[in-house]
Amino acid sequence: MEARRGAETDAPPHAELQPAQVRACLENLLSSPAFSGSPRRAQLLRYLVERTLAGDGERINEYAIGLDVFGKPASFDPRLESIVRTELARLRQKLRDYYVQDGLNDAVQIDIPPRSYVPGFRLREPAATLAATPRPPSVLPRRQWWIVSAAILALAVIALTIWLLRSTPAHPLNSVAVLPFVNLSPDHRGDYLADGITEELTNNLAQSGKLRVVARTSAWLFKGKAADIREIGRRLNVENAVEGSIESEGDQIRITAQMNRTSDGYHVWSRSYKASAGDTAAIEDEIAQSIIAVMRGGERKAVRPPILDSTKNPEAHDLYLRAYELALHHPDSYRQSVALFQQALRADPAYVNAYIGLARVHISLLHVTQETPQQAIPPTRAALEKALQLDPSCGEARGMLADLIATYDWNWPLAESQFRQALAEGAQSTTHSFYGLLLATRGRFREAQAQFRVAEDLDPLGFGPRFNQFFAFYLERNYSEAKRVLQALREMNPDRWDVPFMRGIVAVTEQDCAAANNELEWCARKFPAPVTKIGLALAAACNGQRGQARSYLAEASTPDKAAYTSPYQLALGYAALGDEETALAQLQKSADAKEMQILYLKCDPGLDALRSDPRFIALEKRVGLLD
Repeated sequence: MEARRGAETDAPPHAELQPAQVRACLENLLSSPAFSGSPRRAQLLRYLVERTLAGDGERINEYAIGLDVFGKPASFDPRLESIVRTELARLRQKLRDYYVQDGLNDAVQIDIPPRSYVPGFRLREPAATLAATPRPPSVLPRRQWWIVSAAILALAVIALTIWLLRSTPAHPLNSVAVLPFVNLSPDHRGDYLADGITEELTNNLAQSGKLRVVARTSAWLFKGKAADIREIGRRLNVENAVEGSIESEGDQIRITAQMNRTSDGYHVWSRSYKASAGDTAAIEDEIAQSIIAVMRGGERKAVRPPILDSTKNPEAHDLYLRAYELALHHPDSYRQSVALFQQALRADPAYVNAYIGLARVHISLLHVTQETPQQAIPPTRAALEKALQLDPSCGEARGMLADLIATYDWNWPLAESQFRQALAEGAQSTTHSFYGLLLATRGRFREAQAQFRVAEDLDPLGFGPRFNQFFAFYLERNYSEAKRVLQALREMNPDRWDVPFMRGIVAVTEQDCAAANNELEWCARKFPAPVTKIGLALAAACNGQRGQARSYLAEASTPDKAAYTSPYQLALGYAALGDEETALAQLQKSADAKEMQILYLKCDPGLDALRSDPRFIALEKRVGLLD
């Protein structure tokens, strides 16, 4: 039976093999279908083999592979990013598959031992050689016929096993993205169901603890686009993608879901469900558990027993999905969303997800300035505390509460302990991103960038983590990296005004006044608002046009009632003019208003001229930036 796999000889280790033999077998291996269709896997194997043949095996490590093969920057931290470990696991399995199929007759076997990056090379006796060994013609005795029959049966079992391995994960998989479900209903009634199911399924999978689940913000970029599954896998760096559809007819709904392997589009799992519209929460849970069981290699257990953030109340679940869809797509309907979340909580006062949704919308209202911190923070805090009372292990709610404690309570020790607990409980990319930005405001830049790398891994195409990373580089005065991140954001989001606005601010800081003019004037035309007026003032001050700068600041200070002028941004404008008194007065107003930007105080390059003033130092202490 061993002959089919190619029997190993008692050959010496690879040091006694000729490199030419190894390279010849490597080229044959890399031309096989399993490797020719995956350039990165082929590059990884070639790199490991060549380094080992060159005698550099002891210097192969996870960090070197990340830089040399996967193009990671020098800041790459293998403890936080698992790409090398993941790709090595895939490579080991592909090599095992290859030598029982296409590589059956290869003279040299290449393998990579577990927990090692150094490949081993062994001589093999090919199966074809064994099959060609001459035997004297004779009639086999009855006992030998039984042996031959048993061998044939064993080969059939092996063949069946290989087929099953090709169609089922041979080892636990660890990455998945949930693509937006498609509404196939004849009207738009199913839109909120499709969006809500996508969101809740993403959350349920993320709660499993051991899966890398791509954030909704990245997966959502493929909504309505006929992208190839392999391209989606490459851009999101995931092994599997879940997609599906919903179709409603009256009170009945059909949900179809499938999981595809992104390397080749193979259908790993699929199922269709038909039930009443009120049963969607149970279906979401069933889909999540089925997917996790497949990805764990058949091990089936509850995602998070019990599923505390869900509800068994059909009315509450439907209200939640409608509220979520409004908050997702229609900023002008935030208040309607608040009302729907509150109705859902009246229907089920123990619905954790509805409390989290309510907190999200209040924070969104604060960011679009329809609410002040005094209006938005109390209901946000109450909703998050209630969610944690119901489910103390809810990392998402704890991460949001940690951000609130740091940003509005200025209690950094408590906030940091809450952040760390949230991350230990499985909080996702947003928590890593917020924690990273707040670390940067305190000058802890190395730790901040480590958090951003994790956030980017979980949200590869998301805007928020990268924009926060830009601010961290800017506060660190690492302007080259800050501009690199902005350029990447501009390519991903060419229509946004805030990216060129920050490019203009960096240009002002570097005294590149011509570039500042170009960027900030374009922003003022694209998005006329107080903030872009302040941008024009900074550009004018950079060019020595002090009178024009003051005029722009005056215009920004007296906007229409619907607009909002940030005292912190005004302070930056007056600091650029050398008007320290007005700048300090505006910073006091910013602190009084609980603006999030006041936490940039410690490191913001635009405020360097004020740092020696005792009033500035006292303000740093007030907002908790100095011990």
